[in-house]
Amino acid sequence: MTMPGSLLLIIALAGNPAPDTVRASSVKIHEVLGGPAGYIDLHNTGATTIDIGGWSVQSCSGGAMPAELAALPAGSEIAAGDHFLITGQSFGGTVQQLVVDAIVGDGELLLDRRGARVDSIGWAPSSPCRENQAAAACPGFAQARDVLSRDTDNNKADFTCVLPLD
Repeated sequence: MTMPGSLLLIIALAGNPAPDTVRASSVKIHEVLGGPAGYIDLHNTGATTIDIGGWSVQSCSGGAMPAELAALPAGSEIAAGDHFLITGQSFGGTVQQLVVDAIVGDGELLLDRRGARVDSIGWAPSSPCRENQAAAACPGFAQARDVLSRDTDNNKADFTCVLPLD
């Protein structure tokens, strides 16, 4: 078989992905602030709406295994370029799409409905949530990616300290 024929066979066997197939770069943890007034801002960097129903956010708290912080309800979606906000119960802002007791831990992990890692941030060197190097700790500030939510898979390079959302 020739090389182009082999490539065609591989493409044919792979098939087309389902419309809501998660791509590693589509949904990002854009910004995080810990505590009861904290939040996790998810950003869809893709060109189509992503169904995030059945996804979960896990919290890393120094242990080897993350614990579930939030299960995203069926029907939850993020439109292309839009955000989804998970907040602590004492969050003072007006936009709250999912409320949890508090944003806890030394990192957060976003998993799709199959349990595959989509994105994560850790700000402790030992956090199992971190990607490569840990993000800098930001006491009193939030940790955020740039406006495009660029992701190099290195939390230290990707996140900076910013003023929290109102």
